[in-house]
Amino acid sequence: MSRFLSFCLALFGAVGFIPSVFAQAATDAQSFLEQAAEGQQIEISLGQLAAQRAVNEQVKDLGQEMAENHKKGSQQVEQLAMKGGVQLSPGVSEERKQKVNQISHLSSHAFDHAYIDYILEDHEAMLEEFQRRAKTMQNEDIKRWIALILPTLQTHREKARQAKYRLQTNP
Repeated sequence: MSRFLSFCLALFGAVGFIPSVFAQAATDAQSFLEQAAEGQQIEISLGQLAAQRAVNEQVKDLGQEMAENHKKGSQQVEQLAMKGGVQLSPGVSEERKQKVNQISHLSSHAFDHAYIDYILEDHEAMLEEFQRRAKTMQNEDIKRWIALILPTLQTHREKARQAKYRLQTNP
């Protein structure tokens, strides 16, 4: 009788555990998609600003490329959210708003330097987060998207490094 009781308790414990696993997976997906959507919007806004305001042609071109690539990324995040039943909250965090506002008030070489520094910092953080999530994400659609976007993020980071070097050697 005690084996049967132990088996039943273990079974009911596992059954109770399953919904919490699914709830955690859904929360993880929602959290990631919200972060990704916010990041895409910032990159689009700053990229468009750089395409208009940058003094250095390499920075200007990078801004244009960033805006275009992150628009595609934004659409993909929205599709993933719709497919997963995730409601994305509009807007960005106060901290990021302040950073964008700070950069947007700059001009000339100061803008170019601040933009490139932000892109480098942001893409380092994004790459780290995306690589971590690629290992832990349970949603297969999101995992596939991460695998698709990682090379683009790495390319952005490398181009920003090149632009930073160029700004340092030839302002």
